[in-house]
Amino acid sequence: MRVIKNVVALLVAVGVSGLLIHFIALPVLAGYPRIAQTMERFVYTELVLISFLALVIWLFYLQWSLGKLSVVYLYLFFSVYLFLLFVVLFTKAPRYQALILNPIDFLMGGRLSWLEALLNVCYFIPLGLLYGMKARYREFVIVALLTIVGIEMIQFVFYLGTFAISDIFLNFIGCLLGYHLYPPLHEHFDVRMISWTRFGRI
Repeated sequence: MRVIKNVVALLVAVGVSGLLIHFIALPVLAGYPRIAQTMERFVYTELVLISFLALVIWLFYLQWSLGKLSVVYLYLFFSVYLFLLFVVLFTKAPRYQALILNPIDFLMGGRLSWLEALLNVCYFIPLGLLYGMKARYREFVIVALLTIVGIEMIQFVFYLGTFAISDIFLNFIGCLLGYHLYPPLHEHFDVRMISWTRFGRI
């Protein structure tokens, strides 16, 4: 029965990942010139992204069902996450800079603007989880805002993109969600090294 559940969970993870990547992530990423060029050169971009996201979701489910979270899983997840975050934030556009002070400018656009706003929230949820591991709420707010504003300033100063108040707002919401997700996850999981063959304690 457990094997059947795990197989069904894998299929669901693949299906959900396919929908998220194909209908949300790729349309937004295709709007970034440099990333769009990279995706054109590598024809398996969509397959790789779907496979990675499906694997993340499926392995998370397996560990959730056991109530144990592998440190190896965390290391691999956050290593890939931080790399992809760097790519999206600092290599998405050719040299240009812009200043947008409207905090709700994403509401003025169409479907693509809404999708990009959604991703701007999702990008920073894992970062909020990281902060939730150690930082108290006041420390979290200060560090998160400094990080986000720092990213926006780097994009603007070095002609890597736009300094947008709306991005700061959306990114902070993502961090806030991640920060508040950490306590229930911490209560559920027993974080330790887990055998990948038996899913038992090493």
